[in-house]
Amino acid sequence: MNDRDDFRMWIVAGAVGALLIGVALIPLRSFTSASNFAFVFLVFTIVLAELGGRAAGLTAAIMSAVSLNFFLTQPYLNLAIDKKDDIIAFFALIFCGLVASAFGRHRRRLQEFADRSNKGLDLLQGFVDNLKAGAPIETLLRELQRGFGLGGLVLRDSADRLLAAAPASASTSVPAKVSLNPHTLFPSQETRHRFGEKGPRLPEGGGRVRWDIGGGGITLDLWEGDTEGLSLDEGQTLAVAALLLAMEISRRQVLAK
Repeated sequence: MNDRDDFRMWIVAGAVGALLIGVALIPLRSFTSASNFAFVFLVFTIVLAELGGRAAGLTAAIMSAVSLNFFLTQPYLNLAIDKKDDIIAFFALIFCGLVASAFGRHRRRLQEFADRSNKGLDLLQGFVDNLKAGAPIETLLRELQRGFGLGGLVLRDSADRLLAAAPASASTSVPAKVSLNPHTLFPSQETRHRFGEKGPRLPEGGGRVRWDIGGGGITLDLWEGDTEGLSLDEGQTLAVAALLLAMEISRRQVLAK
């Protein structure tokens, strides 16, 4: 299930869940006032906002208020409200639901940021471990391709000779012409950048990063694998990993002489 399907699932859960709670509480409406049921809906809204984010929490808040009004306030099965306390409970439920949704969104963003950071650190740690173990360059490139969802990578030396490619078919690709900043992977000469849902995208025809290390030049061509782009964390992590790769290749070339 992708993020969009997950988003829709939580919205549907908020709407349907609020209605089901209203139906479930119908047998109890003769024992207490409808305003007391607002706490049940409020807890449900907080849970939905926590698990599904702001949109799910907002949906739960609105549908909870409608469900409370329709099923549990007099006149029943009608959107009219006769009692002052029920009117207060109706609008208080919506307000509290909006607050809960806002906090749910904030926490979700922090959690997503933490997850991306941890993923980036794990990828970088695994990459460094493979560097230390002397893994083949092709293996290192495949690791970068899979880890960052890239369409292809091609590594060349100062004479533009092919050193490695991932996947192997990328070796026949037309070399990238757009120069990328080695620190940000943003195009160096362009003032307009492409963006996807996650962040900046690589140039349409690929981008090239160049390092002058140990008296020789090493270039890495990169092509995007999807249109979502790379988040800032992913871009910085990829830039660091690529620099480490270039330094390792330079070291191996020196040792081979």
